[in-house]
Amino acid sequence: MIPGGICMRSLIFHVDVNSAFLSWESAKRLRDNPDALDLRTINAVIGGDEKMRHGVVLAKSPSAKKYGIMTGEPLSHARQKCPELVVVPPDHELYAASSRKFIEILEEVAPVIEQCSIDEAFCDMTGTEKLYGDPIAFATKLKDRIYKELGFTVNIGISTNKLLAKMASDFEKPDKVHTLFPSEIPEKMWPLPISNLFMAGNSSVETLRKLEIQTIGDLAKADPKLIELHLKSHGRRLWEFANGMDDSI
Repeated sequence: MIPGGICMRSLIFHVDVNSAFLSWESAKRLRDNPDALDLRTINAVIGGDEKMRHGVVLAKSPSAKKYGIMTGEPLSHARQKCPELVVVPPDHELYAASSRKFIEILEEVAPVIEQCSIDEAFCDMTGTEKLYGDPIAFATKLKDRIYKELGFTVNIGISTNKLLAKMASDFEKPDKVHTLFPSEIPEKMWPLPISNLFMAGNSSVETLRKLEIQTIGDLAKADPKLIELHLKSHGRRLWEFANGMDDSI
């Protein structure tokens, strides 16, 4: 249930495909051959052309992530971390087709869709409680439907604005529904490392840590003028994000 049982002005879902490129490749392989090895269960990545010396990790499996493999790093580095790594070349036509099917399901249920990348979208679900009932239960049904029909999992974050919905969808993965309503910010968001805050890049995080700001809560409680002094307008924006303020991200 929505905390406090209140009738909210806005209800936003952020739906994010888990390890999209790897999931889409795995789903296709399993459709073609039910006995195929599921890439999501082994140390695997989707990567560019190593022969052209610009191969980088585009998506990684959960177990590959445990080796410290990161999206965007050179495949040569990833292989050093995990010598038995399975590397699969990208199939962009597959990704585009999978994305369309994913968005088509969202369009069936959401009054307003804002696709923000090939593998994620915001759904404005305001007012749909009368049609679908409890939004958390409905989000669970939606993610299960996507898996049943398309063969890949998603995370769904639920809140009253896009920022908090996106932060919620980044909580524990995969195949989860999380809420981050304003009343839950102190408990669920403030204890997180400052590096987890949306739009907090490495440079900003380094500056904030020098100011002894280690968590999102530390930033939320800091003097915004001090943050703005060190990070200019971006610092003010980060402070607002830490307090759950959405400026249409």
